[in-house]
Amino acid sequence: MKMMYQQMLAFFTVIMATLVIVGILFTQFTTKMIEDNTYHQLNRYAVAVAEEAMRFKADDGSFAYFDTKGLETDASLLEQQNINFTLYNADRKLVYPETQVKETANVTNAEWAQLKQHKIIQKRGAKQANPADNSAANTMDVMKPFFDNKNKLIAVVVTRANVSTVADNLDMLRKNLLIAFLVSVVVAVMLSFILSQLIVNRLRLIQLVTRRVAGGDYTAQVEMHRHDEIGALAEDVNVMTASLAAQEHEIEEQEERRKEFMANASHEMRTPLTTISGIVEGLQYGVIPEDEKMHSYDLIKSEADRLTRLVKDNLDYERLRQNKVVLKKKEFDSVPVISNLLNQLSGKADVAGDEFKLNADSPVPVIADQDRFIQIIFNIVNNAIQFTENGVITIDAWREPGEAHYKIADTGIGMTTEQVDKIWERYYKADPSRTKKGESGLGMAIIRQLIEVHDGQISVTSEPNVGTTFHVVIPDSQKRQIRTLLCRKKDRFFGPFLLNSTLIDLQLLRIVCENST
Repeated sequence: MKMMYQQMLAFFTVIMATLVIVGILFTQFTTKMIEDNTYHQLNRYAVAVAEEAMRFKADDGSFAYFDTKGLETDASLLEQQNINFTLYNADRKLVYPETQVKETANVTNAEWAQLKQHKIIQKRGAKQANPADNSAANTMDVMKPFFDNKNKLIAVVVTRANVSTVADNLDMLRKNLLIAFLVSVVVAVMLSFILSQLIVNRLRLIQLVTRRVAGGDYTAQVEMHRHDEIGALAEDVNVMTASLAAQEHEIEEQEERRKEFMANASHEMRTPLTTISGIVEGLQYGVIPEDEKMHSYDLIKSEADRLTRLVKDNLDYERLRQNKVVLKKKEFDSVPVISNLLNQLSGKADVAGDEFKLNADSPVPVIADQDRFIQIIFNIVNNAIQFTENGVITIDAWREPGEAHYKIADTGIGMTTEQVDKIWERYYKADPSRTKKGESGLGMAIIRQLIEVHDGQISVTSEPNVGTTFHVVIPDSQKRQIRTLLCRKKDRFFGPFLLNSTLIDLQLLRIVCENST
């Protein structure tokens, strides 16, 4: 069954159940009200009959006699409303009607005893509607006693109404209710259709968007502003499509970089391979003179190094990404290591017209894999030389409790905010025109991966035409590693944590993380 019909059936069932319950309660309430009104009316008629028939002495106000002359008129008027009455004296003798020609109501002994105790009796009875037939009709009787000023029973008036009159009113009421119920059924069907259509149309709108997304259109959005569950579902769909669109854009960018890298790598590999192949062929056939052979060997070595660098960068990145790198950590003084690196890069810096400045407390111990540490500092400094001409490259190294800090700042061309956000992406080159041939665009991605496997942190600030500054922090104890892990995942943890035998809660952890940054 389609959801629209399910919704219609649900709404219709609720509305019908409500109407039936209200109708039953209303009918019962109305029936009771009509009966109560009838009894109240009969009671007033009984009072009117007694006042019409009873006569009292003027001197002491005691009862004198019954005057039934005016009761004929009252009886005639009440018979037109299917109401009659019977008047008894204190001795339970019939006063009116004087004969049994007219229908009278009999009072039992038990009822008479209750009447003498000032009780008014209301009951359902039965009378013969016509002495000629035996068909019985239900009646409603009221027996009301009357007393004198000495609390002595004078008379009992019994008023009786034919239930058929009440039943006629109730039948008319039920007929009107049935008509109203049938009209309500039609309205309920229409209302159920409208309400279900509103809900289903909103769901269809979401369905259309999901179909567009399934077809590859990640720009589709659900235009719905409702603060209910369906509105929340629409918001979730919009968030999902936005996320898919962002991922698609990222995939496209990665694919473009991959194509660019493959094109560059193919070109870079083809060039050294062609050079190596040509030199080897020349050596094989003795075309190259003896005095040029050493130069040819140098060219072969240089081109082979270029191929090795391309392959090594890709292998390093994949191994780091898959957590397959095993670190050999040890403690060493990082200042001599950095000085040695600067000496190795001094020739390249001289060509670019750059000046090195090393500001470091001696010693600056660090616990790290020395080869990987050299790779990190070398790549950052080499990158600074590449994008700085006739400038200054400053390296600061210092210790803080539990960690070593390194800041490499240059006065080069700098980067925009967009470029800073992308430098950690693989195959990205901030300025391809300045990139050295054979470079893969993986250098910064590899640096970040190496620092992360050391449980360290790296940040970068840059301003175009002013310079770029890299800040590297490498912790030297397990305490720092645990804290770094918790700070990265703090929003996924709940409740207290046990850190170095100390119980800290989530709020304290956030404070620690904020201070650590």
